[in-house]
Amino acid sequence: MTTPNISIRKHIRHPPADPIEPTSTLVLMSHSSHFVDIRIITSPNDSLPNSDESPLSSLDWAFAGISTSSTPSEPGGPYHSAWSHWIDSKTSNPEKDEGMMYVQPGGDVLECGENINKTTGEVDKYEELWGDVPVQRVRKRIEDGEGHVSIVAEAEDAERSIRGMIVRVGDWCQGILKVGEEIMVERWHWTGGGGWESIARLGRGKLLQCALMFEEGVIGEGKRYEYEGLEWEIVELYHWK
Repeated sequence: MTTPNISIRKHIRHPPADPIEPTSTLVLMSHSSHFVDIRIITSPNDSLPNSDESPLSSLDWAFAGISTSSTPSEPGGPYHSAWSHWIDSKTSNPEKDEGMMYVQPGGDVLECGENINKTTGEVDKYEELWGDVPVQRVRKRIEDGEGHVSIVAEAEDAERSIRGMIVRVGDWCQGILKVGEEIMVERWHWTGGGGWESIARLGRGKLLQCALMFEEGVIGEGKRYEYEGLEWEIVELYHWK
């Protein structure tokens, strides 16, 4: 088990090229190491796509699953991490996703590994720099006095080729749903007095509803609920100070 975490990607680099960041990439990691990683193509002057009509061409990559990490041989030393893709926007047969993690002097983490270089189509070395985002409390009655919260919901319907996962860590929530080859993703943020705000949404359909994670009557580990004919289960509800 791990402390729930929110991280953003600061850049990606295929040496010897310079580092770039063409996306808005946010990863939410739960106490049980469930994660949702959504990467949306953007530019500094653009807002993120946020409707059913948003083109999926704006989605660079989205995937969800469970992560594992080794223990560093010494405090602050490098360690190995791997991400098992239970859902992947690019494929139904995801390849191995793993890398070595190097903690930087300022606290960021540099991930180093190999992947397909989209420019050349060849397997190439890559580097990704990750930075943590502080997890904020959300003051709603069910959480008063409980501190921070991490919640994971899953859905699966093999007959309809459906898999979905929603992860909420504190004041951020992300979800991904795959129906056959169709993809839907959402990103939400708690804005305090303004409540929960939809930050990004791509893909058509109503089966993915992150907003259900905010309803007090739904939040309960092991509890199941149905929406638009699809059953979701809360597989984690974790509080920490």
